[in-house]
Amino acid sequence: MHHDNGLLGSATIDRAEERRVELMKKYGFNAIRTSHNPPSHQFLDACDRLGIFVIDEAFDMWERPKNPQDYHLSFKNRYAKDLQSMILRDRNHPSIIMWSVGNEIPERADSLGFEIRSRLVKTVKSLDITRPVTEAICAFWDQKGRDWKDTAPAFAGLDIGGYNYMWKMYGPDHLLYPERVMMGTESFPKEAFENWQL
Repeated sequence: MHHDNGLLGSATIDRAEERRVELMKKYGFNAIRTSHNPPSHQFLDACDRLGIFVIDEAFDMWERPKNPQDYHLSFKNRYAKDLQSMILRDRNHPSIIMWSVGNEIPERADSLGFEIRSRLVKTVKSLDITRPVTEAICAFWDQKGRDWKDTAPAFAGLDIGGYNYMWKMYGPDHLLYPERVMMGTESFPKEAFENWQL
């Protein structure tokens, strides 16, 4: 769930945040992954009160850009402070069940990404050993010719593997990596039923 409230924009309005969570619960959802930055404390307060599980997510990119003026310009100098701020602020919310260190990261399956992920996970674990760490990993739409199997080392660095749009790989990956804990972190609404069945 993105941080904005439709026509109300990105400003945090207490009742709007609570209403969003109420609607999600009314429509049958019991968990929300934030995207892709720390949510408002009003949102987390509402999740605490209404009994919604939360995956608190920190980043949408690391050092490689998705857009010219995005967070990659600040990542090297800010990631540790920003990640620490999020965890210290949010770790006492009972709704939070895990931390996410990234979403569809461009360097997710190369040596730079492995090194960054290791640092991020270490930072999270230094501040909270009670919750698992995940990352939303997608296919190589941005790196044509790369195979899904190239993501194996990225998943190995996480407590729970987040699969974005890759529900068809749950079965094959379970056979190859039976010790991997998998979670669907993002999918198309039209594929929700098939995803749920798996």
